[in-house]
Amino acid sequence: MKQYIFYFLICFCIRLTGQDTSYVLTADEFMEVVKKYHPVARQAYLIPQQALAELRLAQGGWDPTVYSDYNRKSYDGKNYYSYFENSVKIPVWYGLEVKAGYDFVYGNNLNPEALLPDDGLGYLGVSMPLIKNLFIDKQRAALRQAQIFREASEQQRIIMLNDLLMQALTAYYEWAYSYYELQIYTNAVEVARFRFEATKNAARLGDRPYIDTTEALTQLQSRQLQQNDARLRFIQTSLDIANYLWLENGQPRPYDSRLVPAPLTSSYLQTDIPLSKADELEAQLRQSHPELLNYRFKLQQLDIERRLKIENLKPALNANYNLLSERFNFRSDAGIVFTNNYKFGINFYMPLAFVQGRAEYRLAKLKIQQTQYELDLKTQQLVNKLRAYYNELAILQEQTRIYEQSVSGFKQLFDGETIRFQNGESSLFLVNARENRYLESLVKLRELQAKFYKTDASLRWTLGVLGAQ
Repeated sequence: MKQYIFYFLICFCIRLTGQDTSYVLTADEFMEVVKKYHPVARQAYLIPQQALAELRLAQGGWDPTVYSDYNRKSYDGKNYYSYFENSVKIPVWYGLEVKAGYDFVYGNNLNPEALLPDDGLGYLGVSMPLIKNLFIDKQRAALRQAQIFREASEQQRIIMLNDLLMQALTAYYEWAYSYYELQIYTNAVEVARFRFEATKNAARLGDRPYIDTTEALTQLQSRQLQQNDARLRFIQTSLDIANYLWLENGQPRPYDSRLVPAPLTSSYLQTDIPLSKADELEAQLRQSHPELLNYRFKLQQLDIERRLKIENLKPALNANYNLLSERFNFRSDAGIVFTNNYKFGINFYMPLAFVQGRAEYRLAKLKIQQTQYELDLKTQQLVNKLRAYYNELAILQEQTRIYEQSVSGFKQLFDGETIRFQNGESSLFLVNARENRYLESLVKLRELQAKFYKTDASLRWTLGVLGAQ
């Protein structure tokens, strides 16, 4: 019986961490694998590339263009006309367009207006808006919005990673809890099995009543049921973890039963969690949370759209001027601006009521107002989540401290009841009852530890820093 008691106590002092062939996967290592190889993470890294492509697309509106057009009419052996136009256009900021060209025309039936010197006529000109689209137009608005989108793309990447790593860490700590819960009940099954065998032997020798064998057997069966439930939870959480483990070649990592989580500890009890720090974290959240920054970028884009709609409330007045010269000899006296050899034009148009322009401007302002409301709501939601998670951390820290003391107390009660049982002053029923409370406290402690780390991950998710790490 003394050997039984000794083995019985030793079993509860051993923490099973798996077989020697197990590979421990820490939370940091797990996060690195997820950030590098998970398909969602790889999608997130494509967002800045997409934004750069959008920017290049918008910048294409300023590509210089070369234009050439040749038209000829010949009938009944006569060359009625031949027109050959060549030009280069270079868009410049503020809606300005610089252009140059050289045209040839010849034939027997030319329109007098189209007559040019025999060697052709060159021109150097400019066209620009004078009122509408002077400060902004669709092309410049698209470019500026693309530039903002590129700045915002980094925040969108962080948001995607932030959400992914939050889900991954939650799965990891649920996996860790289920693994160590299984270890506790596996250890308890071995103890219950040994106790049952020892009780049977003691009953045969007349040291214990046979009713104790029934008590020991039911305890063993109860432990086996708990072990099976824990094993099922561990299998399910292991499969959940497998969803986040991918290989460098883009293939999912095969399930490996030798992979185990790092031990759950209460090291966070050494960290101070003052409630006053929540104010600092709130200020950090308001200033740098990627979702809030993303809303601010969206407001900037909408403001550009609003400015563009203002242009629709202005009359259009456009001017074109071309300086003409043979063989591009613009230095001759004949080429003086607005005195000779030039082509000038101006056009004006304006809707009478600006109905469409006023409606578009109103819609643009409403979009800004709606987005501002969304930003205010999202800010308040994040602030409330931040404070909730932070307070939960403080409470979980205190609960862990209490439960560590409770585990130590239940262990002492269990050891004391075991000694009394050894001395014939107690019953197996009371020993089992003490053991149940001790096991429950161990499982609860592991649950609190896992919950603390999940809440800490939730807090970092609320701050938006998981994806930026």
